[in-house]
Amino acid sequence: MKAMITKKGWFSSTLEQQEVKVPKIKNNEVMIKVYAVGVNRGDLIKVGACPGLECSGIIESVGRNVDYWKVGDRVCAILEGGGYAEKVAVPADFLLPLPDDIDLADAAGLPYASCSIWIALFKMHDRSALKDKTKLIHEGTSAIGALAIKYAKYMGLKVIATTGSSNMVSTCLGYGADYCLDHTLTFFVSKILQKTRLAGVDFVLDYGASNLQRYVECCSFWGKVVLVDLHGKKLTGSIDLCKLERKQVEIKAFDLQSRDLVYKASVIAEVRAHLWPAVLEKRVVPVIEHRFPVNEAQKAWKLFQKNDLIGKIILHMNFDEVRRGLKMD
Repeated sequence: MKAMITKKGWFSSTLEQQEVKVPKIKNNEVMIKVYAVGVNRGDLIKVGACPGLECSGIIESVGRNVDYWKVGDRVCAILEGGGYAEKVAVPADFLLPLPDDIDLADAAGLPYASCSIWIALFKMHDRSALKDKTKLIHEGTSAIGALAIKYAKYMGLKVIATTGSSNMVSTCLGYGADYCLDHTLTFFVSKILQKTRLAGVDFVLDYGASNLQRYVECCSFWGKVVLVDLHGKKLTGSIDLCKLERKQVEIKAFDLQSRDLVYKASVIAEVRAHLWPAVLEKRVVPVIEHRFPVNEAQKAWKLFQKNDLIGKIILHMNFDEVRRGLKMD
């Protein structure tokens, strides 16, 4: 089969299409014929292997111990890598179902972000105490930010979103945010406190450290700041520890990619039970900005590294089949 393999260059990694052996499935795995792949920051890290942390496709074969899934099922999945290929072997516990009325390609952008959002917004907290809580979601126009807003509203939370441009405020509000503000403004913190009647937000979802101090200031007493999927980025930020101590704010960070198979399977099971109904009801859909054939993944990576995306990048295995006047570059 054809697969895109990462090679380390002098200054950056490159991708090269190669012929590789089709993987053999284990007793607890299924073989997916890949239809599309979502691009994630973690794809850019692995060297000497086929990248790809999430995909969508059709089950082509099932292992001896797999009972629930059958050949022909439409699914999407988180992966241990290997998504930039025509076929990939996946643990059966890593799959999410896709009915016929959900776009198979678009669904490739859902699994990894959905799992990360579940961990950040719900798994790391007492879910019984989340009612009437206010969440602040950094960069609500990003692919994960947009999904986080939609999932949070689906679960009944109040959402304040931030964006790096005042022009994008209406976009976040369109995703369902109750309030949105440009985080580059000097009066950002005071506006957030004013909006929450000086109580502050209960929770902040962030993807870096540049705004860490300001987000601590936005927090309520015993608030939490969670940093999501940094994937080894060298990020630094300063923080006033006295304010941190005075407010009793917690700062946490996690990376789904580095967790073991059992943990990932438990997250998928919880996503399927609690968040996936919103997808099946089409109340939550991914925001797709760019589409490329998989053999042009290098071009997709260059776009991704600019960090100015407002949606997901999807790689199609057979791009000619899905060319519908879509935004490609």
